[in-house]
Amino acid sequence: MHHHSEHLANNLDCAFSPAEIAMLQRVLDTACLAAGMPRSDYRADRLAKFIIGEFRSGTRSEAALCERAMWFERRSAPWSPTPTQ
Repeated sequence: MHHHSEHLANNLDCAFSPAEIAMLQRVLDTACLAAGMPRSDYRADRLAKFIIGEFRSGTRSEAALCERAMWFERRSAPWSPTPTQ
């Protein structure tokens, strides 16, 4: 379980509640899964930073954060502009 949350933990420089951390983690997991991206990927770290930034700037809904995270990953992916599924 520890390796799952290291990307987020590395980026959390201010206090989040355990519930918020769990929610941010779910958003990251969902977006990684949707992108077919391993958690160890450097993109997962970039995505974690993006999600935390969105959360800090006021996006507090898990669904909205998932949506933004997936948009961000699609936009920043240098390959396959169209989904393969």
